[in-house]
Amino acid sequence: MDKLRKIHWVLVVNVIALFCIGIIVQYSSAGGKWMPFAIHQLVIFSLFFLLAIAMSFIEIEFYLKHAYFFYIAAATLLLLVNFLGAHIMGATRWIKIGSISLQPSEFAKVGLILALARYFNKQSIYKMMEFQRLFKAFIIIFLPVFLVLRQPNLGTAMIMLFIGASIIFTSIIKRSHLIVFGTLGILAIPSIWPFLRPYHKQRILSFLDSSVDPLGIGYNAQQSQIAIGSGGGLGKGFVSGSQTQLGFLPEKRTDFAFAVLGEEWGFLGSMALIFLYTTLFIIIFSIAYRSKNYFSKLVSIGIFAFFGAHFFINIGMTIGLLPIIGDPLPFLSYGGSTTAASLICIGLLLSSVASEEDLRLSARFHSQEDL
Repeated sequence: MDKLRKIHWVLVVNVIALFCIGIIVQYSSAGGKWMPFAIHQLVIFSLFFLLAIAMSFIEIEFYLKHAYFFYIAAATLLLLVNFLGAHIMGATRWIKIGSISLQPSEFAKVGLILALARYFNKQSIYKMMEFQRLFKAFIIIFLPVFLVLRQPNLGTAMIMLFIGASIIFTSIIKRSHLIVFGTLGILAIPSIWPFLRPYHKQRILSFLDSSVDPLGIGYNAQQSQIAIGSGGGLGKGFVSGSQTQLGFLPEKRTDFAFAVLGEEWGFLGSMALIFLYTTLFIIIFSIAYRSKNYFSKLVSIGIFAFFGAHFFINIGMTIGLLPIIGDPLPFLSYGGSTTAASLICIGLLLSSVASEEDLRLSARFHSQEDL
């Protein structure tokens, strides 16, 4: 079995393993019941995992050709949220269709990856070094970011910015441009403060000093750290975590799913998850490194940023290294839209691997003909 086929199967096995851990966490979050969380995740995963496999049979050129269409469709859904979105817990992020809730911002991340990859794919090296070309790329990034901030959803907006920055960083060769934009980005961070919502400011202040509001905004972070710390080396046992089962841990099925894992499976279980995620990052980076198709390479970098941002933000906030901004951990946290978008990303990776294998086989066939 050649390396490309190995990458294909290792990726599939890795995703299934991550999801299995997620099902265990969701089962425990419901107090040892399949309903409503675990069964919902199982259905969504099954449907979109099959879609991801189907996507692997479609050439990567198809996604290149229709990249802007996917981006426009995602941006249109974000616009619809402002007019038809369901207002839940102080935010308008979902579109309800009967009993189904759709969160367009998750799919907008995928649309952004495809649009930026196509934009930079057709630029020559010299054109990419022009500020005018970069300005157009910034428009592609900031349109969905602006619409997401209106919901408001600071965490998703930050992930979109990180995705955009990762693809631009990969595409730009001229160091002076990187230094200029990097410096401007750092200097612009303080200017964001006046535009933050009051609860965003409170979360940041609580992160800097958890005693500011220990029974309010600081409660979530403290309970998460207590849960993880009490798990010790081997954990308290399956469906036996006191913080989880007695209701002290908030949002245990979504933002703090990692805290459930840490409490019930301890350091060993947490490291198993981190190992699987690290393997996923290595696989994605390997696909990007081996891709001869530049569009495929940029898509892989964008997907690397997608999973990487979710991973570091979610785990960082659950262990107290980052403020609580409400980003789920793909495959572990509850959420149909997040799971679906994550599996669509996996489908794009599988398509990239399949396309690279086809190119290799075609090159080998032509070389044999020449002989």
